[in-house]
Amino acid sequence: MFNRLKNRVLTVVSPEVAMIQAPQGHPDHHGKGHQRLPDKFTYARPCFLQLSSHDELKASADHNVRPIIVPRDISALPWTTGYAECVNSGKSEWNEDQAAFQRQILSHPSKQFPDLPYTYFGIFDGHAGYGAALAAANQFHHILHEKLVDVLDLLMPRLPATSETVLPHSLLFHRSVSKDELIIGALESAFAEMDAVLAEDRNKYRNAGGCTALAALFIFGKMFVANAGDSRAVLCQRVSTDLLKAQIVPHELKGAQIETGEENKTFRIFPIPFSHDHTPDTERSRLLSTAKLNPSFMGGEYIAMEYAKKPMTKDLGTRILYRQGTMKGWAYKTLTREDLKMPIVTGEGKRSRLLGTIGVTRGFGDHDLRAIGSNQPIKPFLSPHPEVTYRDLTKVISIPGDDNEDGDYGILVMATDGLWDVADSETVSRTVFQTLGKYPTEKHRYTMVAQELVAKSRGRVNESGHWRLADSKAAATVDDISVLVIPVYQYYVEFLEWEKACFERERAQEAKIPLTDTDTEESSNDVDLNGFFENGKEEETVQEHTNGQTIDKLDTFVEEAIEAQSTT
Repeated sequence: MFNRLKNRVLTVVSPEVAMIQAPQGHPDHHGKGHQRLPDKFTYARPCFLQLSSHDELKASADHNVRPIIVPRDISALPWTTGYAECVNSGKSEWNEDQAAFQRQILSHPSKQFPDLPYTYFGIFDGHAGYGAALAAANQFHHILHEKLVDVLDLLMPRLPATSETVLPHSLLFHRSVSKDELIIGALESAFAEMDAVLAEDRNKYRNAGGCTALAALFIFGKMFVANAGDSRAVLCQRVSTDLLKAQIVPHELKGAQIETGEENKTFRIFPIPFSHDHTPDTERSRLLSTAKLNPSFMGGEYIAMEYAKKPMTKDLGTRILYRQGTMKGWAYKTLTREDLKMPIVTGEGKRSRLLGTIGVTRGFGDHDLRAIGSNQPIKPFLSPHPEVTYRDLTKVISIPGDDNEDGDYGILVMATDGLWDVADSETVSRTVFQTLGKYPTEKHRYTMVAQELVAKSRGRVNESGHWRLADSKAAATVDDISVLVIPVYQYYVEFLEWEKACFERERAQEAKIPLTDTDTEESSNDVDLNGFFENGKEEETVQEHTNGQTIDKLDTFVEEAIEAQSTT
């Protein structure tokens, strides 16, 4: 008992000391004994917040005040991207969320290609400790970079015919492989390797618990979003009603919020989901199939079926509606004693649980997590595999002079479930554009959006010490909240500038005009800021995908509306 009290006091004073001085054999939240294992990374908040002192860390984790923390220097994030966070109301000692970003360059060894820049953002929501989220924030971008380097030859553009270097071409493979598929593969394999790193490290370092993972990658003038868990990414968009003269309204805009903006223009606001939550409820079919194919995963304690009503002992021998595996419909079976075991998935929605223990089914870590009651390992059901969604920004239609670039290209909001527990996508989209309207020219406008989103979800504490939403008196979130607000158009501007620089470079090479030292220096300076030019874009035929399926209905509608007006 004294050791537990000592460790709790040390955790309040200094998390890294508490972790290192945990007594031998002292179990963590997953029930595994650690023998004075050190942290691989010292606890910290995201580096762009610049909270360097211990006092600042303690202040950021004040559960009574729950201060909203934003970057001191808005230039610390690219494109004046907004970020805000606040700690939970006391469910864990420290904020278990983490966020990260990285701007990197892919350079081909031959030096005959222009460097390929990309920007990555990540949000990780930890559970049962901050170790897994902290490790992912510090390591995932290195792993992703290695995966992109692996396919660098195939990502680089085709050189002019005079070039001596010949790179592999898709025609040499048995199947055609697009650059989009290579980037998706890099993200998917990076997620798998990050999970493997945590598995390998768990006997060397104290990386407690697990975490969900949400990553956005901006490359080639495209936006890729990979998600594993219940953090969420939503692209908030708006369209001027002046562009919607036609009577037909597309499905995406039905019921959309109408807002009056600058110069009394009216807009239709609507969100586009760029991720889907992975919970025992949403992944019930996958989990049931996994259990059916691998009965040993259940240890004889659970049943891989779902019933229309809870089986009772008094109902033995009667017929009951059930489904299992990938069944979409229901069928009858005779109830047996085997059916009285606990289902592997219980509850519905956010209250659903896997083996009665955990509420998320994808992410990193949790390698030692065991089910409450049965002590059965849960990891065989948990997956690090992400769902990847992407959009080709070169296909977006934006009317020059309409001053709606943020609406046309969208504002990508990435947030942990602390935000989404009390806010839906429509409300978030409305808050985004209302806040931007209040700060039309300020550089910190996206930071103000992030701060407003966190403030609304955190709510205010009442006299009883309970956090309540300001507008409805309903319960506010008591979880950690982390929000990134990314102005997609700002990236696209960089991409266009880089595309132009690469086109001029290629034209000079084709004309056999040697580049001067000044030209080379200017081109190198552009690398850090801009996008990338794909020569001819010969293999890019897909406008926008969600797991391989086109979702460009809105762009198609606007195109048709413009053509109809031209014809008229």
